Amino acid sequence: FDKLAQGSIQHAGVITCSASNMSAASMITQFRMLGSSRLTSALRPMLAAATSMMFLQTSAIQHKQTGVRANNFGAGPAALPEPVLRRAQEEFLNFQGSGIGVMEWTNLDAESGQHPGVAAPGHKLQEMFLETEQKLRASLEIPADYRILFMHGGAVGQFSAIPMNLLGATDAKADFIDMGFWSRKSLLEAKKYGDAEAIATFTGETGQAPWHEWETKCRHGATYLHVCLSETVQGIELLTDPPREWSGPPIVLDATSTLLSRHIDISAYSLVYASGGKNLPAGMVTVIVKKSLLEMTRAQTITPLVMDYRLHAGAIDPVPSVFESKPNTPPTFAVYLLGLTLDYLEEQGGVDAMHGRTSRRAHDLYAVADRAGGGGFYINNIDPRVRSRMNAVFTLKGGRALEKEFVRQAEERGLHHLYGHPISGGIRITMYNWVPDESVHEVIQFMEDFAEQHRQGHRSGDEL
Repeated sequence: FDKLAQGSIQHAGVITCSASNMSAASMITQFRMLGSSRLTSALRPMLAAATSMMFLQTSAIQHKQTGVRANNFGAGPAALPEPVLRRAQEEFLNFQGSGIGVMEWTNLDAESGQHPGVAAPGHKLQEMFLETEQKLRASLEIPADYRILFMHGGAVGQFSAIPMNLLGATDAKADFIDMGFWSRKSLLEAKKYGDAEAIATFTGETGQAPWHEWETKCRHGATYLHVCLSETVQGIELLTDPPREWSGPPIVLDATSTLLSRHIDISAYSLVYASGGKNLPAGMVTVIVKKSLLEMTRAQTITPLVMDYRLHAGAIDPVPSVFESKPNTPPTFAVYLLGLTLDYLEEQGGVDAMHGRTSRRAHDLYAVADRAGGGGFYINNIDPRVRSRMNAVFTLKGGRALEKEFVRQAEERGLHHLYGHPISGGIRITMYNWVPDESVHEVIQFMEDFAEQHRQGHRSGDEL
């Protein structure tokens, strides 16, 4: 921004555009007055740089006017770390000094498919894919016999992809734990493709997940058991993994709202998937699948190419390639953002440090909610042992009208998107990894103030 103020900018070492006494907007005007026929090859890069300058100048002014970024409690896409966004902004037009924007880099090369697991010489995007895969393996301690797939379609796409990929045998069947909205949605989708049934219900009102009980309820010969780790609508989160002595069917885990926020024993599951837009950047879904699961099952013939695990990134090849176009172009920009996010996570102390941070602030928020207004003002019936660290869900004692007032006043205080899920209403306070601690502290203070304000209103007989 100092360079912008001086009227000059260096564009990532590729081109330099000097304008000692001229603004970016003036430069653009002067260039355009020349007419396109007179814009030489030397001037065209300068025009592009001037356009970039004007964009950055505008961004700088807007940032200066607002002072700070908003308190964003959006349930998804959710907040990302500001340093990640700024790094992405810097490389948006010029990825690693290549002169090509990160969204423009092809994942292909002249010998695609001939060098599995190794980037072509100088191919920065392929290198980025491989580095991101290794960062994810390190952060989550993913065993070597698991394959990582970066796919399109989000978690909802996986509700179809999983049964189509695993229920190809005539006697295949899938068991589900009904924990809430997303569990039911995934079950309904699986029923379209095979024998799928809920074998147990968990409402979160009776403590930790009863893994041993679920094991005994699984149907004989079930191909897999599907469990959702965090029900964001109900505000339930399982904080324990199945025991090492688990003898039930392979477990398929929806970890969308938990992945990267605490250590998960990946080896306890045969397939783990997580949509972006929560703790991972939006625009893709990450699938971590045990190779042996793909070898012991088969896909249905109706499985679309774009959803077939065995085609993606050479998932069953001896050496996989996460950057390959098998069968379609991978979500390049989202994977790039994931790599930056994993770098930032490591700088913050990794998954274990994030677990401590998210647990502490969730504890503080629930403690205030439980005592605010003399207790009972914010209603949450989930057992404290399985209350979600990511999504605190409440109804208010005063009913729907008071909930709308809560959201309205929160917006006035700069606390955005605190409304509940459209199907359930209520209040939902999202605390994914990258929501700043300061934002959580502000919403906690607002909760206290709001409860006290309306408790006093009740005492004086004022209408809400």
